[in-house]
Amino acid sequence: MNRPAPRIAASGRFANLSPRNYGRFPVDISFDRRDRIMRRLLIAALSLAMVAAAGGGVTQSAWAQSGTGDSANGVTRQGPADDEVILVLEVEEWVETQSATVRLQADLAVAAGTFGAARADLLETLDGFGIDARWRVVDFAKQRDDAGFERWSVTSEARVPEAALADLSAKAEAATKPGRALRVAEVDYSPTLAEREAVSDQLRGRLYSRIAAEIASLNQAFEDRSFRVRMIDFTPSIRPQPRFETMPRAAALQSGGPAPRAAALTAAEKAVLTARVHLAASVPDE
Repeated sequence: MNRPAPRIAASGRFANLSPRNYGRFPVDISFDRRDRIMRRLLIAALSLAMVAAAGGGVTQSAWAQSGTGDSANGVTRQGPADDEVILVLEVEEWVETQSATVRLQADLAVAAGTFGAARADLLETLDGFGIDARWRVVDFAKQRDDAGFERWSVTSEARVPEAALADLSAKAEAATKPGRALRVAEVDYSPTLAEREAVSDQLRGRLYSRIAAEIASLNQAFEDRSFRVRMIDFTPSIRPQPRFETMPRAAALQSGGPAPRAAALTAAEKAVLTARVHLAASVPDE
């Protein structure tokens, strides 16, 4: 006896199923629709939760940066805000020197294996110049010639008083002999680090005095405040000045005659020290 197939109302992608295929597709269509609806509701709920969390974070961040907070630096101050005065102060001074860094070039031609003795003899010769300076070997290079000798190029350096520079070339020429040639390679009149640091100490002291005077003036103008130094930012700079020949020496060189012996000249640099100063005073309690 054949029993009639059950009638199932299908919709969507199951609407075209024939009755003979129901046995092969035991699918509960109403359950599938409920499952899809629940998944959509769950996704919507998660999306709302994420939006609410993000909105709460922005509101909290905006609240933290409002009021007395510094939104640019992300710093939130506690307690009453300070009164601030920002100053930019600048002082300058000359850095003078009466000495120069001198480099002597020595060209040596020695037998193989005797460079150590030739170097010691060179330093002894330089110390015998009678100059209050200590010579040091700062560079050397070796070359071999076809005759089997070793050729060395040696550079020695010393800080020489400017009064002794006039005779230095003559002394180097007098110390030249077969196998050794001396000459002045370079003269640098830049001040030493110690001379620059001494001037920097003086400039900082002058700035401290000016800052103390500013604080005294502020406390006198605002009697209900007590200003103090919050920060000092120093920016040093050096402005080298060109060194010119004196007129008598320049005229003698142009005429081809011997240059006159002049008094020791002073080379100088201008040191500038800039300070960015933050002065602050706590607001009194009302």
